[in-house]
Amino acid sequence: MKIDDSLYLQNNNQVREGGNDLDKDAFLQILMTQLTNQDPLDPMDDKDFVAQMATFSQLEQITNMSSNIEGFMEQQSYSNFLQYSNLIGQAVSYGEYDDSGELVGEENGIVKSVRKEGEEIVVSLENGEEIDASQIMQIGAVDVSNEEEVNGNES
Repeated sequence: MKIDDSLYLQNNNQVREGGNDLDKDAFLQILMTQLTNQDPLDPMDDKDFVAQMATFSQLEQITNMSSNIEGFMEQQSYSNFLQYSNLIGQAVSYGEYDDSGELVGEENGIVKSVRKEGEEIVVSLENGEEIDASQIMQIGAVDVSNEEEVNGNES
């Protein structure tokens, strides 16, 4: 049996770069190399082969599921953005927070525009303020003519 010269160590100048992740192509390549180089007098046990194929199948399904979840999350994020666009022209009441995250007051304003910054949704108000959408406490029926709390409840 003749051995292919390209398989000799000194002729193999390929350096594989990358992370520690093993994708399905690399796994399949390892499996094919293992099958190609197995001892013909002592071949791989059928159970071992089936176990490796099952592992490969699981890897492929997990990869597909991960891809589908990423697509779903992107679509959901875009859907949330479109829902917030319904706020344009609406009066909103929003919380003002200090540096420690404590609620220190409530302000009012009319939504001028909505934009997406990464995963966050930023709401621009006609008074020049830009707030995170999560700060909105009430939509509609707020008094934007003054800067006092509308419902008069003070903590």
